[in-house]
Amino acid sequence: MTKRCVACGKKFEPRPQARNQTYCSAHECQRERRRAWQKKERRTDAMYRKDDADYNKQWAKNNPGYWEKYRAENPEYTERNRKKQHVRNLKHRYGRNLHSKTTGSAPPLPSGRYWLTTIGPDGIAKGDASIVEITFISGTTEGTIPGG
Repeated sequence: MTKRCVACGKKFEPRPQARNQTYCSAHECQRERRRAWQKKERRTDAMYRKDDADYNKQWAKNNPGYWEKYRAENPEYTERNRKKQHVRNLKHRYGRNLHSKTTGSAPPLPSGRYWLTTIGPDGIAKGDASIVEITFISGTTEGTIPGG
């Protein structure tokens, strides 16, 4: 019996030892599975959340300046993350509609080029992304983003 991988969408044959297997054996899909598990654990298990935070604090203490150096060496990654954080901030601020009919303000997404990232059914962003150009047209600020 074949199944579809929830990470990549390709068909795979589940291992007999794991009847409920939902991810194929590809390296990236297994990373995605572990990432999803860790996200769930952080959300639901207070002890795991505390231990994880303690570990991260200790790691940061043992590796001072790591992130500054990483950002300096990877400017394109840094810029991409800034843009993605901006979109996350807008979603947090405006919710699913992104632009409330009652705000009367400028559109939250100004005209420009953006990274468009696929979000899987588990709510996790995939690694592949496309560059899209969005042009604001006056009078079309109401409504929702499909699937947003």
